[in-house]
Amino acid sequence: MQLRTIPQAGRFLGVLSLFTFSMFLNDAVLEPYGAAIFGMSVCATTSQNVLIALGFFAGLGLSGFWLIERAGNIRTARVGAVLAALALLLMLWAGSGQSIPLLRTAIGLFGLSLGVCMNACLTLMFSFVQPGRTGFLLGVWGAGYAYSCGLATISGGGLLTLLKAWNGGDLFAAYGGVFGLQMVCFLAAALMTRRLDVVGFRNTVKTRFDDVMEMAVD
Repeated sequence: MQLRTIPQAGRFLGVLSLFTFSMFLNDAVLEPYGAAIFGMSVCATTSQNVLIALGFFAGLGLSGFWLIERAGNIRTARVGAVLAALALLLMLWAGSGQSIPLLRTAIGLFGLSLGVCMNACLTLMFSFVQPGRTGFLLGVWGAGYAYSCGLATISGGGLLTLLKAWNGGDLFAAYGGVFGLQMVCFLAAALMTRRLDVVGFRNTVKTRFDDVMEMAVD
């Protein structure tokens, strides 16, 4: 109930949860995708994690030192979501053409998009805090992130199994369904950011805080 009294808290929690769900939906299926569709070895599929990590740190640097400063947190989150959707589309394109170099490019781009999204979301977590409730709000944002991450990891593997059972074992179609849902979630999260207003939130919070301080002085 206390959360409802804080402006835009519900909106931001929804955006944060959807972004987190989108980022981790393919966490359990990306490595098996390389083995199932491209016939890659265990060593080759494991090396995909290196590409994601390199892209991730590049995305953190790009967003932290350039994008957020010039475009702001919300627009940076949108850029990350669009890049992620593009990377997932390239992964499917690589699978249809059996192109391992294109797959690796797409995975690196996906890691980059994760770094951009993660930095933007974490920065927004500290933007949507209210004096006197900072610990409470950061706890709520952290819980939303953690539960969304866990739900996404479970959902990705479960959805893949379900799609394989529905389509008679068509692996590419099953992976395409997971990646397709992930693209939709990323784009939906980008659209939801249109309802967020960091400046408006800060002005509202500042006004309320000033009123409280004035009453305390009186």
